[in-house]
Amino acid sequence: MVNGFASRQESTAETFSGRYQPRSGAKALVTSDRAVLLVRERHSDGTPFWTLPGGGVSAHETPTEGLRRELVEELGCRARIDEPVSTFWYAHDSLAASVSVYTVFDCDLLSEPAPNPAEGVFEAQWAEPDALPPATLPQVRYLCANAVASD
Repeated sequence: MVNGFASRQESTAETFSGRYQPRSGAKALVTSDRAVLLVRERHSDGTPFWTLPGGGVSAHETPTEGLRRELVEELGCRARIDEPVSTFWYAHDSLAASVSVYTVFDCDLLSEPAPNPAEGVFEAQWAEPDALPPATLPQVRYLCANAVASD
């Protein structure tokens, strides 16, 4: 595992078992004209960070169902969800002893994103991988650089 990435979600869950409680999540990798869609959220202390749209997946949902729900809640938009392209993990400072393991799906938006602050999303922005906002999570920065480079 390098920089929070693993080749399979199962191997990541095995790595964290015993130390952290893994929590499943799904993120959308939406690209357009060499730019990636990012959303601005806040850590529990209020400091902003940029990440991919998406979030936690409930036990009764598949990752694609959870991602579809998260996109509607966070951005008020629908998307075509394609194949998974990567997996990364993130330790939330607001969730003690838990690590979110995100499956990242290639997606195309079917409507325009409208950030929903009530869901913790304060802004959406298109950014090129070499010009990501400074507060972009390192895992997302790595994923964006490699995903757009391979297009």
